[in-house]
Amino acid sequence: MTLKPKRKLWRTRFKMARSTFSFATRIPYQEVCQPEVSEEELQHWGEYILLSDSVCVLHRDGTITRRAHNLTKLHANESLAQWDEVYRFYDRQTSLYKIQTAKVHLPDGSSKKAKKVVQPYGQTYLNFYPLRPGVTVEFEEQQDFFTPDRIAACMWGQEFLRFAIPCRRLRFTVAIAEPFSFEFKLHLTEQAPEKWKQGKYHVYQWDMRDVPGYETDDGTPHPRDVLPWVDFTTLSSWEPVTKFYMQDLDPPQKTPSQIQKLSEELTQEDQSEEEKLYSIYKYSSEDVRYGRHPNELNLEKTREVGSMLEDMRGDCKDKSSLMVSMLRHLEIKCNIAILLTRMNGSVSFLPGARFDHAIVCVDLENGKRLWLDPAGGPVTFKDLPTNDQGTQALLLNSNGGELTTIPDRGSQSHQINRVCHGVLSEDCSYQFTAEVTTTGDTAMELRLKYVNRNVESTALTLEKELAAHLTGARIESPRFISLKDISKKVSYTYRTTLEKWSRQIEDIILFRIPWIGSMHTVGLVNVQKRTSALQTPNPVRFTDDHKIEIPPGYQGYGLPYSHELECKWGRYQASVFVEGSCLICKREVDHRGGIVFEDQYQEFKEYWEACTRADALDVVLMKKVA
Repeated sequence: MTLKPKRKLWRTRFKMARSTFSFATRIPYQEVCQPEVSEEELQHWGEYILLSDSVCVLHRDGTITRRAHNLTKLHANESLAQWDEVYRFYDRQTSLYKIQTAKVHLPDGSSKKAKKVVQPYGQTYLNFYPLRPGVTVEFEEQQDFFTPDRIAACMWGQEFLRFAIPCRRLRFTVAIAEPFSFEFKLHLTEQAPEKWKQGKYHVYQWDMRDVPGYETDDGTPHPRDVLPWVDFTTLSSWEPVTKFYMQDLDPPQKTPSQIQKLSEELTQEDQSEEEKLYSIYKYSSEDVRYGRHPNELNLEKTREVGSMLEDMRGDCKDKSSLMVSMLRHLEIKCNIAILLTRMNGSVSFLPGARFDHAIVCVDLENGKRLWLDPAGGPVTFKDLPTNDQGTQALLLNSNGGELTTIPDRGSQSHQINRVCHGVLSEDCSYQFTAEVTTTGDTAMELRLKYVNRNVESTALTLEKELAAHLTGARIESPRFISLKDISKKVSYTYRTTLEKWSRQIEDIILFRIPWIGSMHTVGLVNVQKRTSALQTPNPVRFTDDHKIEIPPGYQGYGLPYSHELECKWGRYQASVFVEGSCLICKREVDHRGGIVFEDQYQEFKEYWEACTRADALDVVLMKKVA
């Protein structure tokens, strides 16, 4: 049951700031400015956090106060530039925003206040000056909210206990008034909070010193998956979250006449449940373009049906609601599912409104579930983008919602399969014809790139793409067999000539197989060790099958051979053998995705390097002795 806030506190009624210092006394600059941060540390990190102090308070009337106090010593140009101007926005009708401290501490011990400019409509911006390497910026702010959270009288959120740069002192305090209850969950840490009671508030505080930085690069996963953090909430269930989103997203119980007519027209020739599903999905995914008018970008509710059908446009909420409405009219059981996409981390949350996407979940007649994303792009029917798979989802239904996990089908749902027939000439050129079939994300990416191009532009662009990784390749007759039909896999064909692709040494030909998706060492794997986790490539499966006529009079040397490699993050199988006058080359590679932590890096590095060497291995063909 959701707690209802008690009578408004008088400071809430008169929109006055509430003090939080009884829960966490103020930490002054003098306490954290010594000892001086070394020049080496500043050069390494670009900046150094002296203090990160935040307080979150839930009062008995359901309103919230948040205070943050930060001190950062700056060095790098990009770090300095971030403080030239700092903007804050707030709604004056529902909250009060106060800047308590904003100044620059100079190396000589003096300090200067930042210039504050207050503009209409709740906009404030600060100019910090002067900024140069070695200064310390101090910024302390507080915001008091005078209405409860939009979900209910509650508080929820998360706080990292380690950052990308070092922090001398990190303190995080949560104070919860009675009768609210507090639940928290620790991720990748065992740092339990100190607890005490302050009047009618229960206080939880994490206080840490000398927290090391966490170096990041292009291969580092989302912080929620690799850094320590605390998740907290005062909600006892997902029911109020479900109720809130159903009001905004779930279509009305009585299907509008426009939707009834549209769903019947779209499915008038369909017989089976699957055929009806496809017709509705195709319309929602393809015919209704993605987006909203700028005037409606901040609108949380779904668009009005008439407006949506008039300009044939909607975002993920609109498309999913439209699709559910049509399917329900056809008596197909389905619900909107809201989720936080995989790009924002894969760890599950406690109850709260932390979602950025909406899709559709269909309960099929056979008892199974089908997940469809009408706003995910031109995705093949029944496929689901990687960004949706393996994530926590909340199904919006009248039973208070259902928290579930969307199945992760891994690399088998994202495939690139190629079959080649070719001829290897004695002059060392290799000519082959290929047919490629793709599914999942790879099919979607091809549609996004080519579906609106004409034949000439498609052929030219596809030719460039196919030749990009094969030096000296001549691509001929590239064309799509299937592209626009989202009920089918995307497939295309082409012919390739690789002049002088092989090397000839007297009576020996050294032939390197041009595998599709050939693995090669990259910077992120070349380093000897990593100080942070590594995000491996998204799940995808490559299969390649070459049947190659070898030059007359030649035979394989050291054949057959095969390679089988496997680890947690991937699987590699390749074999080469001679069958009659043909060289048969088969390869299947699974990139399984996932995270490689620092202590696992060497294992992944060795696997990747072994695959790279196997891909680059020469096939030896030797002229038969007369």
